[in-house]
Amino acid sequence: MRVVNLLSTYNERENIGPMIEYLDDLDKKLKKHEFVNLVVDSHSPDGTGDLVRKMMKTRKNLHLLETPRGLGISLIQGYKYAMKKLKADIVIPNDVDFQWHPKYIPQMLEKIEEGYDVVVPSRHVPGGKDNFDAFRKLTHFVSNTLVNHYWAGIREVKDLAGNFKAIRVKGILEKVNLNKLDVRGYVIQPTMIYELSKTGAKFCEIPAVYGERRAGKTKVGVNIQFIKDVIETVLNATKIRIERSQQVIKFAIVGFIGFIVNTVGLELFVFLGIRPSISGMMGAELAIISNFILNNFWTFAAKKIVSLRKAPIKFLQFNLTSIGAVLIQGTTIELGTLLFGGLMNSLFSGFLTPFWGNNGYRFFYIMGIGFGLIWNYFAYTTFIWKTRQSKLFGWLQKRLG
Repeated sequence: MRVVNLLSTYNERENIGPMIEYLDDLDKKLKKHEFVNLVVDSHSPDGTGDLVRKMMKTRKNLHLLETPRGLGISLIQGYKYAMKKLKADIVIPNDVDFQWHPKYIPQMLEKIEEGYDVVVPSRHVPGGKDNFDAFRKLTHFVSNTLVNHYWAGIREVKDLAGNFKAIRVKGILEKVNLNKLDVRGYVIQPTMIYELSKTGAKFCEIPAVYGERRAGKTKVGVNIQFIKDVIETVLNATKIRIERSQQVIKFAIVGFIGFIVNTVGLELFVFLGIRPSISGMMGAELAIISNFILNNFWTFAAKKIVSLRKAPIKFLQFNLTSIGAVLIQGTTIELGTLLFGGLMNSLFSGFLTPFWGNNGYRFFYIMGIGFGLIWNYFAYTTFIWKTRQSKLFGWLQKRLG
């Protein structure tokens, strides 16, 4: 596979040479992979770009892309260049200061070969650690954990702030709409994890140590750029939270429409003399058809199923995953009316009896709908449109395709 090491730089003249040499040595050891090194430099005043141009004269696999300053801008342009110009199979973005040491690359590529799509060296899994002082630990905790993990809801991996990761291009990175990403600074890191998660990517974290800089000065500190990064991080996290909430809101609306369809079906079949528990399940099947169509073309439009070959298979899978909700609903009505029907009739006697129905079957129907809604959201996002990865059912997700 062609592996493009995407190296973002700004004033890294002291580090770029040793990094390129290390990657060249690694390339010789990893025979089944072809390494291409792309340096994305933001017009460094220390001459980093000039040094790369000099090194390019003796290296056919070294390329230079110069961009405006801003890590987000550099990486977005770098990802595009790596895919379109360099025909990458895997892209590995990294800094060149050796804090994220390239020695982890062989293990990252092994994980890609095992079937993972995004492999993240992590400070937040057993065996991983950092070298932060108290101030950096605080800012990292606020940004990584409080803002991006809890507020934005990006939970595919624990370490969201690192640049270093291996990303499969086919079916994953190529699906990310890089043109719509409007980020400039360090917020590109959690943003990319979020965007990659929407492709259905399978994530993996490996323990890694975030070490000391090999040479040069850190660019992290309390300054105007730091304040800009904080503001951008909070705004971007809020944007992601709203976007993720929209999916839940759409799902709820579709669920409400399904509820109307289900209710009409229930009442119609009860009117025809069919047992309430059976009528509830028959109405639920009508709602399943409605929900599949609306969820496919609206709620999960980004991953909608349009293939005439796949659609019937997915609808069958949709029905199978929805059986849980149907059974939950039917069982709730049956047990509720059998065990508590007499009590419901006495509690809601008189003018409330027509509202809740004989033995309170409508009350237990609504209760069953609530239980089934929880099951359906889990099942649809795990097995049908796969907007989330499940550790418990990952093997089944893979087999369902």
